[in-house]
Amino acid sequence: MPQPAVVRNLLEEFASRRPIRTTSLIITLFGDVVSQHGGTIWLGSLVDALAPFGISDRLVRTSVFRLVREGWLEAERVGRRSYYRFTPYGTHEYERAARRIYALKQKHWNGHWQLLIPLDIPDKSREPFRRSLHWQGFRAIAPGTFAKPGEGGSALLQTLQEFDAVDRVLLMEADSSELSSEQVVRRLVQESWQLDEVAQGYRQFLAHFKPLHQWLLRHPEPEPRAAFIARTLLIHDYRRILLQDTHLPEALLPPGWPGERVLQLTGTAYRALAEPSVAYITQELESGNGKMPPPVDGFWSRFQSVAPG
Repeated sequence: MPQPAVVRNLLEEFASRRPIRTTSLIITLFGDVVSQHGGTIWLGSLVDALAPFGISDRLVRTSVFRLVREGWLEAERVGRRSYYRFTPYGTHEYERAARRIYALKQKHWNGHWQLLIPLDIPDKSREPFRRSLHWQGFRAIAPGTFAKPGEGGSALLQTLQEFDAVDRVLLMEADSSELSSEQVVRRLVQESWQLDEVAQGYRQFLAHFKPLHQWLLRHPEPEPRAAFIARTLLIHDYRRILLQDTHLPEALLPPGWPGERVLQLTGTAYRALAEPSVAYITQELESGNGKMPPPVDGFWSRFQSVAPG
């Protein structure tokens, strides 16, 4: 069956990207789909699922081998077939990302900040440690000083334990709610969180996926394969844009901030695509026990906090 024009356009834009990061798309597929449907997928099904994206059998196999080598995936051989699943490391990284991807509402901000000063992080761990802090919303506000509005929470403790850094950082709490000049805080946020660059990325995302959102309003029951393709592209680009997301409370964002519109569009479109895409997944893809099983119960609560729009 020919793909709807809106899906063809999304596929063409994806195919025009250079380079096409196949490993990143495979991670998206494992996190968004495989993890929710039994945890394993037959390599042949993975090849079939990625074919519409212009990714060849050979490139899929090469990329999967690379992800195995990097510790993201592990293989199980049954007869002549190979099945793949996340390693414990892959599962850990996916679950950490999923808490942000699938729309947990931010708590009210009380004006408090977490300040973190690394004291003795080994050279080989500094860049991965910085990336982990960045993902959690910390930014460097001065040489050797990271800040984040709100509390560090369990994710920060997990990061400190992962890098054996519990006793290698200085953690402090600050309060900006009584500062006489709000402009100081806003200038700091504008520069350290690179708000102009992030906002531009949001606007590009909105322009790219607005036609899909409008099409779903007119076609509330899309064909299953088209729904699977659209859902994969949607959540893949949303996952990528969250790497630059500020995760700042509303009180620190400029008026008209596009982040809320991105969340609204993504959540509404994802929930519209969920049921028909699940039909494709359970009918066409195979796990280690035959056809992929229905998704876990928690799947249906994804983006539940996003009001229909």
